[in-house]
Amino acid sequence: MEIFQLRDLIHAIKGKFIIGDPNLLVKGVSIDSRTIRKGESYFAIKGKRYDGHDFIKEAVDKGASVAVYSNESLKPFAPFSKFPSLIKTDDTLIALGEFAKYYRNKFNSTKIVGITGSNGKTTTKEILVSILNKNGKTLSNKGNFNNRVGLPLSVFNLICEYQYAVFEAGTSLFGEIETLSDILTPDVGVITNIGFSHLETFVSPEGVFKEKKVLFENVKENGIVVVNNDDNFLKTITKVGNRKIITFAIDCHADITAENIKLFPDQVIFDICFGKERLEVFMPAKGKFNVYNALTAAACAIGLGISLEDIKLGIESFIPPKMRMETIITKNGIVLINDTYNANPSSMKNSIEAVLQSYPDKKINLVLGDMLELGDKSNEYHFELGKFIGDKKINSINLFGSVISNTKVSLGDKKNVFYCKSVDELLNNLKSIDVDKNSVFLFKGSRGMKMEEVFTKFYDFSER
Repeated sequence: MEIFQLRDLIHAIKGKFIIGDPNLLVKGVSIDSRTIRKGESYFAIKGKRYDGHDFIKEAVDKGASVAVYSNESLKPFAPFSKFPSLIKTDDTLIALGEFAKYYRNKFNSTKIVGITGSNGKTTTKEILVSILNKNGKTLSNKGNFNNRVGLPLSVFNLICEYQYAVFEAGTSLFGEIETLSDILTPDVGVITNIGFSHLETFVSPEGVFKEKKVLFENVKENGIVVVNNDDNFLKTITKVGNRKIITFAIDCHADITAENIKLFPDQVIFDICFGKERLEVFMPAKGKFNVYNALTAAACAIGLGISLEDIKLGIESFIPPKMRMETIITKNGIVLINDTYNANPSSMKNSIEAVLQSYPDKKINLVLGDMLELGDKSNEYHFELGKFIGDKKINSINLFGSVISNTKVSLGDKKNVFYCKSVDELLNNLKSIDVDKNSVFLFKGSRGMKMEEVFTKFYDFSER
């Protein structure tokens, strides 16, 4: 982050200046008293499990020069080791976003891309970063820093050296995309797809669409909107003010398409087509759904003026994110696929199809946990998963959780289906499967199921 004056912070968040020097130079922003550095500002954020106001003294003791707070009970002359500058605001979370918006607007020469969608956000982001880095230094948000806390903190990493910045925005509540996209005001906005995500809040894909499409309205005037023409919801978007629309698709007509798709265990080969140009791409990822992720990134890059040759190079050199179809081959030749970052009905089906397509002659074993945050229709979605799996050529189906018992019911009395209520029971069952070098195991489930731990324990067992 670039150094700023305290008066800029006061102005941006419309806070009440309690004490301090308005001309003070501040070195950064932090919400964590454990990692704060000398000269930074500390925002006392109220979380689900903690209240940042309880740690203001610790932050000041470690060198925070400014504290932004909202708690009425805080006394300006509390027994701090030194007296920091103090700014009071009605809501520190809103203030954090407002300052991020102010800070982002200092970098109008940096081309910013905003990405949201039900599936593929992170992989699309990583592919696009790989492409853009061929042309200039590129910033992106890391890990799960895509919410109302993480995205502002990521924006604060902007400095003048960056020519591009790619930020994914996640949501679990109505209005979050509005807030996050208002902070970003991106030059390019893209929604990867509309699926069955966070249905506890959004109820249906229609609700997801209503929330996600707000991103396009906050793209800069005369900016670029990227539309998935194969998505039944997104293809209805044909005009967004004066913004240019760039489309991508595999099955429908679009500006950017993929043809001659060939699926292999360690890569996907396809022709990327734009106008009269066509290039063969060797992508280090599994599944047709990753071709969509590549096309999404390519459409954004074309909107930013990147050549198809550089797009090809970026796709071919990108490194797939952790826990997204991450593949390990054990010393005995068993293929273990860690796709445990998250799960919803759309991504679950995509992953299973990708494994079946990539390993058509192997013995496929599914290790699946509950899909969470699906609302009132959770039982129904898990039952439908069973019907989807039912006619597939699968060696074993290993189910773990409470709601996924509906998948077991849907699959009936098939001998290769095992339902487990505990991790120990699941691991014991997996250890009993007769495996060889033709065996493939796919591990997938929602984040709260911690299926990555099951993956690690089974990997350790397989390596013995």
